[in-house]
Amino acid sequence: MANENKPKYARIGFAVVVGVVAVSATLIYIGGFGGSDMEFLVESYYDKPVSGLSVGSPVNFRGVKVGEVKDVMMVRPRSADYSVAEMQRIRILLSLNLQRMGHRVRPDDFELRRMIDSYVKHGLRATVSSSGITGLSRMELNMLPNPPPIAKLGWKPAHPVIPPAPSLIDNFSDTATKLMGQINKMDFAAAWTNIQTIAESLSRLSANVDSLIEAQRANVGAILENANETAARLNSLSQRLEENPSLLLRSSEPEPLPETDF
Repeated sequence: MANENKPKYARIGFAVVVGVVAVSATLIYIGGFGGSDMEFLVESYYDKPVSGLSVGSPVNFRGVKVGEVKDVMMVRPRSADYSVAEMQRIRILLSLNLQRMGHRVRPDDFELRRMIDSYVKHGLRATVSSSGITGLSRMELNMLPNPPPIAKLGWKPAHPVIPPAPSLIDNFSDTATKLMGQINKMDFAAAWTNIQTIAESLSRLSANVDSLIEAQRANVGAILENANETAARLNSLSQRLEENPSLLLRSSEPEPLPETDF
């Protein structure tokens, strides 16, 4: 009896294993990285620290995951002609999933290179961005309206290159560094001397204005007194005209007296 159940258990076990494998393969495929034929490698070279970036870090295009970091390594000099700046660059190998980028069938390598070159020409840049308090980083691909210039490389890359762009933190750090440099170059002693000179000039100008006002105070008083007298006379004349409007009809020259015979 037990021997009869063994084939049934074997078939059930085999079916379970096949089902698990099929489900796992489906999940991997749905995850966007199923099938190496839809994988496309590109490179980016950084001359700034890439802390928190490691193999497996996500690669996003405008917030949508389109790949992952395949490798992070220093540029290995192959000749003595490499400059110090080139020797400090970090090579980041990115694996892009063409299905996530809207391709159903893999184009040939020439077409893919031309596609990446066209994107780069229109402002595609790669940025290392922090993921928050975890300390992990990710690669962000974005089309920048005013992209930074493309640095020339002293070697021929094995894959298409997406030039880097500084992150917001890098921009803020560079701006702060430049500002501190300008502050350090400032001559505060000379600036303070100029401020004192301007303050003394303003003080002398204020004293001169006060003296001018004091000197002209008597003249200003006389002018105001004359203005008051003139206003009083005009007011008196107005009242007289209001009481006797016929004054307006009188001649300003007295009429001669009639002649008489004696």
